[in-house]
Amino acid sequence: MRPAQSQHARPLKSRDWQVVEFIARYRLATVDALRHCVLANLSQNAVTKLTNRLCALDLLRKYTLFHPVRYFVLGESGAKAAGLRLDRTWALGPQSLPIEYAVLLYCLHGHPQRRRMTTREILSGWSWLPGTLATAPHAFDESSQVLELLRIDLGGPADHLARKCAHDINVRRHIPEFTTLVTGGRFRLVFMTATAEKATAVKRSLDRHGWPSGLRIHASVLPQLLPFTARVSHA
Repeated sequence: MRPAQSQHARPLKSRDWQVVEFIARYRLATVDALRHCVLANLSQNAVTKLTNRLCALDLLRKYTLFHPVRYFVLGESGAKAAGLRLDRTWALGPQSLPIEYAVLLYCLHGHPQRRRMTTREILSGWSWLPGTLATAPHAFDESSQVLELLRIDLGGPADHLARKCAHDINVRRHIPEFTTLVTGGRFRLVFMTATAEKATAVKRSLDRHGWPSGLRIHASVLPQLLPFTARVSHA
């Protein structure tokens, strides 16, 4: 992960690489997220200076999350160091930004914390899952050894999100290994939305669908998503 540095380059510290590795896994980060998980002993000002330095080295790039908050993705040097495609350096689009931000918040602030799984980790640990399904956002609850499939509300009607959740399960339920995972209590479907009222409406819509026996479904309310869902609702 850590490439050879130019003889003229300023030496990089271990925590610099921790930041790059964190963003390689979670696809984006904010100053608050880095302070929460990677740089807990640093002030907000110190983290801002560190990320600015990494941006100057093109290990990171920053874009606007919502004014005045910025988010960071990998820069070209960071993507090459992580062995990732250069499209990981681009600003996230209007759908991918709230999805990746929601996954970050859920994993870092859940109790207990979750670990976002990479596509490579999913294909390694659950090799029976088709590659097209392995790219969906997944998290792992280490404390209960439960794999979680994450579905994020992008601001549409409650029944639309419920149909998306049903589709997620229906394309998997014919796989024998998936059924074993569900009946063994080691799989959870998690949907995320911005308000408790929307979560309740989604649950009512979910009740109209048929689910495999033993399937766990969890709602996560993330108020930080409100700027994104409100933007869609008033479009």
